Amino acid sequence: MASKGGYILLGLLFSLAVLCQLGHSLQCYSCINQVDCTSVVNCTHNQDACLYVKAVPLKVYRQCWSLEHCNFEFIANALGEKELHYDCCQKNLCNKSDGTSVSEKTPLLLTLLLVAVCRFYL
Repeated sequence: MASKGGYILLGLLFSLAVLCQLGHSLQCYSCINQVDCTSVVNCTHNQDACLYVKAVPLKVYRQCWSLEHCNFEFIANALGEKELHYDCCQKNLCNKSDGTSVSEKTPLLLTLLLVAVCRFYL
């Protein structure tokens, strides 16, 4: 049976975690037509997503964006592009490139490898 002090401490830690998360803004890459984009910005409170756009002819945009406006028509009008592929994501620095990155696949690959090794030895 847990003590009352333990519950209070747990509540305080939870509150602190929530407050720390509220003060943290999303970070996105921000550049146009750079092959190796390294410019990082803190998004404003109304920008809750990172945007990656590949327009035709080849032009690449990376910037903070609002998930609410993450649709073809809005993006095409805002950027003045007619043909484009886009990706909106909500993790820090997730707009390095379109699609799933190798780092996002790593946990899945490691899990599959561990399952295969366990089955081989068991």
